[in-house]
Amino acid sequence: MRIVKEKIPLVTVIVPAYNSEKYIGRCLESILEQSFDDFELLVIDDGSTDGTGKIVKEYAKYDERVIYKKQKNMGVAKTRNKAVKMARGEFVAFIDNDDFINKNYLETLLPRRGEDIVISGYRRPDENGKVRVEVKLEDASWSRFLVVAPWAKIYRKEFIIENKLEFLDNNIGEDVYFNLVAMLLTKKIRISDYVGYNWFYNEGSVSNTSQRSYEEIKVFKLLDGTYEQLEKRKLLKKNYDILELYFYRYVVWFLMFAAKGAKMNEITSIYDSLFKWLKDKFPDYEKNKLLKGRLPGEIISTRFTYKTFLMFQKVRLGKVLVWLYAKV
Repeated sequence: MRIVKEKIPLVTVIVPAYNSEKYIGRCLESILEQSFDDFELLVIDDGSTDGTGKIVKEYAKYDERVIYKKQKNMGVAKTRNKAVKMARGEFVAFIDNDDFINKNYLETLLPRRGEDIVISGYRRPDENGKVRVEVKLEDASWSRFLVVAPWAKIYRKEFIIENKLEFLDNNIGEDVYFNLVAMLLTKKIRISDYVGYNWFYNEGSVSNTSQRSYEEIKVFKLLDGTYEQLEKRKLLKKNYDILELYFYRYVVWFLMFAAKGAKMNEITSIYDSLFKWLKDKFPDYEKNKLLKGRLPGEIISTRFTYKTFLMFQKVRLGKVLVWLYAKV
């Protein structure tokens, strides 16, 4: 009897899908039309109640690379963790269900020199095709921390499995928890100036996300969980300066991110709590040597934002700056 070996794909593309009937077709087509075709496309429907599943199943009928799985709603973190374990490919790539990729995306990012992670930039097109933002990475030290989302990257699956890397089940920063640890666990990283990932600027989604209140967002679960992971893996001391800077910047970003509509008493409460956390973990963060000058690979406009905040903070006007931003 002849034994036919099942062909194992080189790459598994993971798409968590939830109520995405409007954009899922565009996402899947951009993947299936890739110039590189040695991949499987694993779509996990996270309990959608619209026509998402029907659309994906139609694609699966006509292209054997498409694998459709449905589950009860678990959230994107648990879905990605589950998908990694299901993936058959040597490498995994994550794509969000309303985003899309350029035709040569997988071919360009495919690791060829034993890399554990390949990182690239992205652009943000809106409904009309206008690109609102484009981020092109330099091959420099800070670039690995500029894009903490799992997309615009390809990972070696065994690197994820061996190091027990997981996304945090939380309503903010599940990818920070995953990628901050990942980026410090290996030196086998290639940073590409390629821009082939299109992070769709969905006006409704952006508005809903930014309008969540400080109280709704579990930021301390993220901060504590990530810090504990870094400490447990003995990554904290040897990367102290860069982590001190990263957490400072994350605290500032979060204060601005969820500021819309917040009252001064709400801002004061979260501001004090966050900087108390920071002071407890990094007592001399204001003296961080990396705050001086520009980090290799850093975006100048982002640099300006954090330097401005630090100036206001030093003259005890940080809360006022956040309050003013909340009113804009």
